[in-house]
Amino acid sequence: MFKQMVGSLRYLCNSRLDICYAVGVISRFMNTPRRSHLIAAKRVLRYVKGTINYGLLFPKCKAEVQMELIAVCWSSKKQPVTTLSSCEAEYIASTYAACQLVWLEALMQELKCNVKKPLQLLIDN
Repeated sequence: MFKQMVGSLRYLCNSRLDICYAVGVISRFMNTPRRSHLIAAKRVLRYVKGTINYGLLFPKCKAEVQMELIAVCWSSKKQPVTTLSSCEAEYIASTYAACQLVWLEALMQELKCNVKKPLQLLIDN
């Protein structure tokens, strides 16, 4: 039952970015789930039920506007190194984000989409 719940939650992560972290943590215990993990999964399901009207909105408009309004690329993962400060962790994450930004720019140019320059990378630290 636990594996089915987590599988459903992982599928739901495609449209509900707000539960990705919690589902990622719960997913670490797929091999040896305990009662506490089942309770946590049920709690995420209750959260989803309570926020059923939330989600990503894909409006029908120009590609340039959609790029500014919705998440095109996102990632959430545990970093492979132990950092000594939150600033250093943000620096590592922003380096990865910059690489993704360069790749997305090349993709958009290949698709003949107008890319506004300069590209901005915003971080909060």
